[in-house]
Amino acid sequence: MQIIRFGYWYANRETLKASVSIKHAAYHAGISNFGLNHLLISKEYGPKVRMTAILTDAELDNETNITLPFIHEHCSSCLKCIKICPVGALSEDGTINRHKCADYMFNAFGGLRCGMCIKICPL
Repeated sequence: MQIIRFGYWYANRETLKASVSIKHAAYHAGISNFGLNHLLISKEYGPKVRMTAILTDAELDNETNITLPFIHEHCSSCLKCIKICPVGALSEDGTINRHKCADYMFNAFGGLRCGMCIKICPL
């Protein structure tokens, strides 16, 4: 697998996915669920969060029984992130065209995120 570094972002060049998804780990831990923009939606901060993780082999309590819907319930009636996306990378069915998004970020912004889907989100 060829790994490429874009700023702080590490991903496989073809799939534009990293080996570990901190966002999916946060979802499975019951911390947050997703928006249609593929960002975590927290109760306190909406999509304006950044996650980090520490990988460990320490024994941890894993008795969390929090079940959240995968997509935040507000998203299906809002759709603002889909409408504002400058390259049409987001869709109502929850899919994202990672290549459109990445091409825009790396060609128009030199690897920085455009952030329109975060800015418009009312959560």
